Amino acid sequence: MHIPDGFIDLDVAAIFYVLTLAVLGYSLYKVRKEDVNLSLLGIVAAGIFAAQMLNWPIPGGTSAHLVAGALAGILLGPYAGSLAMASVLTIQCLIFADGGVTALGANIWNMGVVDVFVGYYIYKVLKGKNEYLASFIGGWLGITMAAMFAGVEVGLSSSFKYGITTTVPVMGLWHGILGIVEGIITAAVVGYIHTTRPDIMERAGEVKVGKITWAVLGLLILLSPLFAYAAEAVGYSEPLENVAEMLGAEEHTIYEGLLPDYTVPGMDPYIGTLISGIVGVGIVLLLGVGISRVHK
Repeated sequence: MHIPDGFIDLDVAAIFYVLTLAVLGYSLYKVRKEDVNLSLLGIVAAGIFAAQMLNWPIPGGTSAHLVAGALAGILLGPYAGSLAMASVLTIQCLIFADGGVTALGANIWNMGVVDVFVGYYIYKVLKGKNEYLASFIGGWLGITMAAMFAGVEVGLSSSFKYGITTTVPVMGLWHGILGIVEGIITAAVVGYIHTTRPDIMERAGEVKVGKITWAVLGLLILLSPLFAYAAEAVGYSEPLENVAEMLGAEEHTIYEGLLPDYTVPGMDPYIGTLISGIVGVGIVLLLGVGISRVHK
């Protein structure tokens, strides 16, 4: 769902930069004013970055990966969750050219604001009835609404031959189906944490990260080259790329990134993917820890 350069007009991009900066600024204000616990921000952001590198093929010619905006909101709260997602998406853009520089505001709005806040409040409203169902619906509806906003952005732009009456339903349909996987994973992670580490869900006091968390993070990084190979071997692409091809839009890259497409120039692509995972997780983790310490 990372919108590249060339898919949305500059005036549309500017509007979503302003909206995104306003929400992130308010989120910073809220975490300061309410003394929100940010001890987990770094590790959650790093885990989301690593999980997003795992692209799995979906029958029908597309692939999917966890976005986890709703999960960030549920684990951290909506304000800290939006800051965590903004950290991930910014590093993905500036280091790996995953998502365009001009579209960064729109990408953060979709995955770091809409997905986070919709997923969190759906969960909050429904969790009293069933924790797992609340997590599933939050994860599913959060990513579906985020995709529909992406449809609005591209539909309002002259780069696409069709307007929002076409782009919104197409993006919503693709991600409404793929969002079932997002919902299942969100429910599984929230259910596991709720059972084994209720202190994380309560977000009260300093939360210590155990060895299992670090082991899972390392495993995600190690698996990234295998998933990259699987997705490439079957020639699958992300839903937004398929929609762009269907509706006649072309990407116009203006920035190649330091490690483009999660590879190291001149190195075996799968080793490059592994190195990119390590570098990306390290940077996101440090950024998250930095935000937490500045907050303190």
